[in-house]
Amino acid sequence: MKESQLQARCYQWAHNTYPQLRGLLFAVPNGGTRNVREAMALKATGVVPGIPDMVCLYGGRPVGFELKADAGRTSKEQEKIHQVWQAAGIEVYLVRDEETFQSLIKSIVQ
Repeated sequence: MKESQLQARCYQWAHNTYPQLRGLLFAVPNGGTRNVREAMALKATGVVPGIPDMVCLYGGRPVGFELKADAGRTSKEQEKIHQVWQAAGIEVYLVRDEETFQSLIKSIVQ
């Protein structure tokens, strides 16, 4: 399964299972290919490389989710941001399957 498919399945499950997360669980569109002008504009407006793929703000504490396909690896930028977030007391999880994501979301909501 591709990373984008994993992310879509995880998001749809959470959206349909926990309506209270709507607007509090969202994707951060940092990836993709962009031309130089667009990349510069995004960087100037606060797009930060390495930010986790999804963020949940439920319960007064942010949680980041980095989704990766089985063979996917975190980039240096992602590893750096994950360390920054963890040092600030923000949890970041590497998710490779739907079951892990579901378990994490359940622990956040309940």
